[in-house]
Amino acid sequence: MLNEEELNELGVSDWKILAKDFRGSDLLLGNGFSLNFTDRFDYKSLFKKFLAKCNPKHRHIFKSFETTNFEFILEKLSYARDVNKIFGIKTSKIEDAIERLKDGLIKTIQTIHPRAGDIDKERLKRIATQLDRFNDIFTLNYDLFLYHIIMVLLDMHKADENVRPYSDYFWDRHSIQFLKFVDHQDYPQHKLLYYLHGALFLFQESFDDIFKLRKADDSPELVELIRKVIQEGRIPLFVSEGEHEQKMETITQSYYLRFALQKLQESEKSLVIFGTSFSNPDRHIVNAINHNRNKRNLAVSIHVGAKSKEDVKSKIDRIKKKFPRHTVKFFKSETLFKF
Repeated sequence: MLNEEELNELGVSDWKILAKDFRGSDLLLGNGFSLNFTDRFDYKSLFKKFLAKCNPKHRHIFKSFETTNFEFILEKLSYARDVNKIFGIKTSKIEDAIERLKDGLIKTIQTIHPRAGDIDKERLKRIATQLDRFNDIFTLNYDLFLYHIIMVLLDMHKADENVRPYSDYFWDRHSIQFLKFVDHQDYPQHKLLYYLHGALFLFQESFDDIFKLRKADDSPELVELIRKVIQEGRIPLFVSEGEHEQKMETITQSYYLRFALQKLQESEKSLVIFGTSFSNPDRHIVNAINHNRNKRNLAVSIHVGAKSKEDVKSKIDRIKKKFPRHTVKFFKSETLFKF
């Protein structure tokens, strides 16, 4: 394990050294954020987990679509079923595949995501309080933790107006069940939250009709509400794992996802980046940060763990090359949040 002197030589400091210079910065959260709540999110692909639960026959069918996009597969299967009905061809096998897809996605989500009762509420409140030092949040995660955190912040705001809550542009009431996305903000006192890769609680009906599942106080827990909506034939709007081109294809087909990515492109604030390795499939995120030609200050977390000095240096050099115009500083990941 590297000591403090070796880390200082590499330019990796404690967060407290950078905190003053980055107060009020925007925050970009990657998968490392969710891993601090549960190691169930330590998976390479939601789709791979889904395939692992399929029987060999259906695994072959779903892999044949050559995509990790659940909604795309459901759409193609639905088209095939409807065409077969027109021609009087049996649809039982297609309908069975559709049900397997929906049921498998539900079970995969329920397997990886803890129930509400398993989530430490004090932990959520602790993280919510620490978000006060930042401005807007951009997240690559599509799980439910930030949903719960912003609800905690809203309750804190009701008790203390000095606490600034977050709004995510889903404030237009569509129904008892859903809030609708609008591309303007009517809550100037709120900070803003963007789901760059969608979320398990977002659903898209058309290119510009995107809805957020609304959990009332007396309704079942959020995972159960998501299960119900999927069973009704709707797939959550999220960018599943895949290559850069596949991710961008999903993003361009959603007004909300394009809107969120554009906001990251337009931001000129300093940016704190936590829990992402900037691997090749997330090249669009690097491009978005580099889109604005103005020089920005970036603070990037480094998970040192048992890495050698050479490995840490290699990672630092790789990240610096991705952001040649910006000033990039590094900090130990475990020093940013007190989970």
